[in-house]
Amino acid sequence: MIVAITFVATALTVWLIVLTKGIHGRWTLDNELTGVQRFHDVPVPRVGGLAMIVGLMAGGIYHGLQGDHELFQIKWAAVAALPVFLGGLIEDLTKRFSPRDRLLLAFLSAAIAYYELRCGLTRTEWLWFDKTILSFPGVSLVLTVTMIGGVAHAANIIDGFNGLLIGFAILALVAFAWVANQNGLHLHLAFISIVIGTLLGILVWNFPHGKIFCGDGGAYLIGFMLAIISLLLVKASNSISPWFPLLVLIYPVMETIFSMYRKKMWRGISVSLPDGAHLHMLIYGRVVRRIGIDKKYRNAATGVIIWLLSLSAMLPAVLWWNSTNVLLVVIALWCVAYVLLYFRLIRFATNSCYHQC
Repeated sequence: MIVAITFVATALTVWLIVLTKGIHGRWTLDNELTGVQRFHDVPVPRVGGLAMIVGLMAGGIYHGLQGDHELFQIKWAAVAALPVFLGGLIEDLTKRFSPRDRLLLAFLSAAIAYYELRCGLTRTEWLWFDKTILSFPGVSLVLTVTMIGGVAHAANIIDGFNGLLIGFAILALVAFAWVANQNGLHLHLAFISIVIGTLLGILVWNFPHGKIFCGDGGAYLIGFMLAIISLLLVKASNSISPWFPLLVLIYPVMETIFSMYRKKMWRGISVSLPDGAHLHMLIYGRVVRRIGIDKKYRNAATGVIIWLLSLSAMLPAVLWWNSTNVLLVVIALWCVAYVLLYFRLIRFATNSCYHQC
């Protein structure tokens, strides 16, 4: 029921945004149709984050009114999400809010969540580190804020094709929901269901043809919610390895870390500058465009391929969610496979998007 409520609320809000784009389009439409990170042909509203807020509020109110404690948690989750969402929304509307400032607001949201939701990172399963380093005052706060802000920023980085980020996030949430159910975490399962319903309400308008984009506001919000749910699951059950959510989210995390490395070390440019050499862009230019897919479906096909790649990490995570050693091995193997695939795509064709960008 709660999934249906959030789905309907979000989908209807998107319909209203699309219907009235002639009124607000001067502020909300993504009119830049050329550039290294542009893959659409017509202007599209990029304020899907507003519809997400409506869906999350609808689900939160419906579920939260069942108990004061649950309402209290949902209230603080909403308060914590505001800075990171507003930072992205300001960029969507003005195109003048820097990545640094958006990241700082993500850190502020993370700090609020740390104190009010008590979702700080408290264990890594490395006993020496947990006892001598992580227990030291302030360390957990710094690591938690960095982790939440990093995942929020990573979600924005992979938001490049129709359905890519939203589909990835839904798959990740399904993995989280499975493990939450295995551990009897019914409250967490309800929270996850609210977010899933909201994302489905966006997905039907974003995939396969992009009628609306998440925008920076929506992307940062998705990343923030994924990070918060990850920490809450690990905190709620000692049986859940803290490396389980990392493996589930390894694609955007690895994409971000590797992108920072290649920009700084290979190209000598700022890590905040956009470029056309992310993995999903290489897949679009060197795989999807060469396998005979109709042009109008290439954008969406890229997202589907990324979903499948992500599943190669999520499925082992679901199978071995309580086994830290296995998870660490799979994380290492997946990162190596990512790098090998990246270099394979770089050498795949002579018309290099990487060198053009």
